[in-house]
Amino acid sequence: MHRLLALCACLLATAAFAADVPPATKIFIDKVAVSNKFEIDTSELALKYGKSTDVKAFAQRMIDDHKKAGEDFKASLAQANIEPPADSLDVTHTAKYAKLRLFTTEKGFDSAYVDEQIKAHEDAVATFKDYAANGPTPALKSFAEKTLPTLEHHLDMAKSLKPKIPAKD
Repeated sequence: MHRLLALCACLLATAAFAADVPPATKIFIDKVAVSNKFEIDTSELALKYGKSTDVKAFAQRMIDDHKKAGEDFKASLAQANIEPPADSLDVTHTAKYAKLRLFTTEKGFDSAYVDEQIKAHEDAVATFKDYAANGPTPALKSFAEKTLPTLEHHLDMAKSLKPKIPAKD
């Protein structure tokens, strides 16, 4: 009986806790989790299917940096007493991943990967800039401020890689 009461108390506390997360923070958390996983997963594809050494070097950098960002993200969530979201892609990013996986032709993959990385980092930079300026949860706002320069650098790297890669077939 005591275990049941403890479990009920825990569930109620979790429900009350989840309600305390500001909507802007919930949106930010979900976007960060999905985009970070997408950038790692697609970069792992690039290591496997990429043809260009520049693309493979960029992909390894994305994996290393985004795994570190993921650790920092989880630490900031813990600091804010927020449960981390599931480590999975949403429907949109699952479709983008599947589409990219199809571009394993001699020239098509590298170009498609770089295009996706540019789009993903443009979105991430906008998301992080907004949260760094307006985010209501201090630990996550600090994470956004700290991570933003790295994301901006990734975007610059991806854009500078684009002219070196042949266009898709």
